[in-house]
Amino acid sequence: ARILAAPPYNRIVYVVNFSRLDWLALRDPNFGPALDALAATVQIALSETGADTIDLIGHSAGGRIARAYLADEPYQGVRYAGHKVVASLTTLGTAHATSEVWVKQFADWLEARYPGAAFPHIKYRAVAGRNVRGRRFGSPEEMIAYRSYEVSFGNGNLIGDGIVPTAACYLAGADNLILEGARHAPYNAPATWYGARDVVPLWFDAG
Repeated sequence: ARILAAPPYNRIVYVVNFSRLDWLALRDPNFGPALDALAATVQIALSETGADTIDLIGHSAGGRIARAYLADEPYQGVRYAGHKVVASLTTLGTAHATSEVWVKQFADWLEARYPGAAFPHIKYRAVAGRNVRGRRFGSPEEMIAYRSYEVSFGNGNLIGDGIVPTAACYLAGADNLILEGARHAPYNAPATWYGARDVVPLWFDAG
């Protein structure tokens, strides 16, 4: 967010106020609290800037939340219809093709009703990292990746961003972009994760 708000981008950036504890409290299939927080942030952005549309960027599970926000059909009794005010959606390391047991109902609902780049008037970009191959016995990093890939996607012998396999980030109909060397999160890859200063220009469309 700080990079996009600074030169050369100079964008007005809003970050959804949703803490780690808030994420931990979510339970499948009710991801409504995250959607409510996103919807509230979008309304603040539109009100304060006077813009008609906004660009959404969702990292990891946030990308799936953003896709659900676009939907017309009510989710958990709330109709968000975010497609009316969203010009583009960029997902970073989002597992669009997932077998994660803790998001299965939510992911299945989304894929059944709004698969792929569901809204033709929205510009979709799905960004994936290709860096760490999972290994049952390897470096700590490789073993963590193996466990993450195996638990969430059924096969630890994959390559990805260290948390999500590259292939799982593919979104049908989107501009699918693979970044060689990109990593999932800043806690162990501050210089190479999706939000790092040298990585942002590789996926952010400044046009």
